[in-house]
Amino acid sequence: MNHYKILIIDDDPTLCLIAEKKLSAYGYQVVTAMTGLQGIQSTLELMPDLLLLDYELPDMSGLEVCRQLRNHTSSVDKPILFIAGKNDYQSIESAFQAGATDFSSKPLNWTILNYRIQYMLRTHELYLSLLSSEARLTKAQKIAKIANWEYSDSDKSFKCSDTLYDILEIDKLADKTLICEKFLAHVPAEDKELVQQALTNCIENKVSFEIEHAILTNKGNKKIISHIGNVIQNEASDTVDCIGTLQDITERRQTENQIRTLAYYDSLTGLMNREAFLSVLDETLNNYQRNNLLSALLFIDLDDFKRVNDTLGHNAGDLLLCEIAQRLSSCVRIAEQSEEYIIKYQPQMQSLQSDAVFRVNPIEVNRFNLGRLGGDEFTVFLGNIISKQLVISVANRLLASLEQPFLLDGHELYVTFSIGIALAPDDGTSIHNLLKNADTAMYSAKAKGKNNFQFYTPELSNRSLYRLAMESDLRNAIANNELFLVYQPQFNLQTGKMVGAEALLRWKHKSKGEIMPNEFIPLAEQTGLILAIGSWVFEQFSETLHTWKQQGLMPETFKLALNVSSLQFHQVDMMQKVRTFFADQELNKYVEFELTESVMMTNAEANLSKLNELVAHNISLAVDDFGTGYSSLSYLHSFPVNTVKIDRSFISNMENDGQINIVKAVIAMAHGMEIQVVAEGIENQWQLDFLKAEGCDTGQGFFFAKPMSTEKFTQLLQQELL
Repeated sequence: MNHYKILIIDDDPTLCLIAEKKLSAYGYQVVTAMTGLQGIQSTLELMPDLLLLDYELPDMSGLEVCRQLRNHTSSVDKPILFIAGKNDYQSIESAFQAGATDFSSKPLNWTILNYRIQYMLRTHELYLSLLSSEARLTKAQKIAKIANWEYSDSDKSFKCSDTLYDILEIDKLADKTLICEKFLAHVPAEDKELVQQALTNCIENKVSFEIEHAILTNKGNKKIISHIGNVIQNEASDTVDCIGTLQDITERRQTENQIRTLAYYDSLTGLMNREAFLSVLDETLNNYQRNNLLSALLFIDLDDFKRVNDTLGHNAGDLLLCEIAQRLSSCVRIAEQSEEYIIKYQPQMQSLQSDAVFRVNPIEVNRFNLGRLGGDEFTVFLGNIISKQLVISVANRLLASLEQPFLLDGHELYVTFSIGIALAPDDGTSIHNLLKNADTAMYSAKAKGKNNFQFYTPELSNRSLYRLAMESDLRNAIANNELFLVYQPQFNLQTGKMVGAEALLRWKHKSKGEIMPNEFIPLAEQTGLILAIGSWVFEQFSETLHTWKQQGLMPETFKLALNVSSLQFHQVDMMQKVRTFFADQELNKYVEFELTESVMMTNAEANLSKLNELVAHNISLAVDDFGTGYSSLSYLHSFPVNTVKIDRSFISNMENDGQINIVKAVIAMAHGMEIQVVAEGIENQWQLDFLKAEGCDTGQGFFFAKPMSTEKFTQLLQQELL
């Protein structure tokens, strides 16, 4: 037995002596007090486990002692057993009203009293344990934001815990009663019928429920609540009561939504990510096919996106992708809400959405769906299409929207897009097959000039396989010494003297022989291999130039022109490579970099500093294929350009009055700005005579000489010196 401490408050010294002896024998520690005041002081100082209190004391009644202890600020809740010389009903009732735990009359039976004391102590410990459990539960509920309510069928009362006030952000002091109707007033209109019906069924029909709904707090905040109601049998009143718990799960739902967003949506654009698009729409596609509905997948790729990142920075690139996503989304939603769709397709879609796949998908599935696969690649899935013409209409709408300029950090940027389209079920019965074939069609669109769309055809797959094989071979071409440079001489049209040459890249495949530049250079640019090839070209070109200079084969005014690709020019380390391979600025006076007008004119302001760096490094600049893009000679005046090269397409068609006038204008305006003019693709005497008469400075073409190997061009340089 624990060493419980018992305080005896009685003015009878004999009883105190006997009680101390008897109770000590049972293992209790006994303390005595002879007056009421002494008893109160001893209780507050010693805090005994139980009190034996005489009904009549010399200074005050036992009733008064009990009332003072129960009402004291220390809130004495220990068991108090009254000992009285009489056991009339009035005395017993007065004792319990004063706060007594039990009542016993004299003379005392010490054996029975011991059992009563043990019972009171055990009961009090259970009471304390219950209080502790309730306190822990209340604290845990407060931490977990769990409130509870109770409806008593016997008195029709509705009680709730303090945590419900906290959840509803109600000041309990200002509103001490929270009845069912007041709680329902905090439920928004869209959920009120659900909650009211659940509570009514629970209270009136004794039906348990488990629902999730929103509430609006006194401060105007919206919270999500998990609400459970249960029916219990009240043994005490033999009635069926209802209890409920409400948990604030707002943060949990927000976290789940964030996780869901990260799992299914692209963090930059908010569109479906690759995994979500492929997994969810694969099921959706199967669903359409089970219902004999046609679908289409559009694969959208931004042309030359790397140039944007390299020129304006990755932040601008991210902004551009977000703008693209918004335009695509707007186009898709407009197409989906078209009158034709609402009339013809919506009833069919509403019926279709009862299918399980639409119910269990964790993200919203529409008739038209948009995703970002990664980088600058976007996809649009068109479900339930009636004809190919509808797909063409959507594709044209997309291209028209994307043709409008993008304003990024004060820069007006024009970009183009290539779109590949695959139709289901003809071009694939799974989203993965459709994606592969739409990707193939997209590359066909790029090959046909970009900024267009192409439908997949089986022939494209063969071409795609050929392209993959060529890409693999091209990766090995440098290591296998299959790439080499050739030089096409350039001549002064007035004197006929050779004044320079253009270095051109060639590829002699180990088994397929020579592959034309128009086949492998676009592939190298699309795959990024042009960067490694460009570095190799820089190295070979500079070594050859150094060799010719050492051999004394370079006349003072001679120029060797070298094409620089868009991707290479916009690389961050472009100038570093130039300083590495073209370190000798004295030797650089022979070097001329040719840039297409599209490279030079796109983001012209940003390019200007790099062009000035090249000129400062003693490298001349020429605009290649002039007239095929969107630049103007007046704008070229802002750049440190030495030469303009008229594209061969104008030279070959000079017999056409329109073309010949363009050639005349270019020569005249260029000379007006002191810019040299080179005509490409001269193939006959008439062309030469005309260009010479118009004062064109330099020309190249098969009429003079075809591109030749390094060895043959070296021999030509040696002959020129004789």
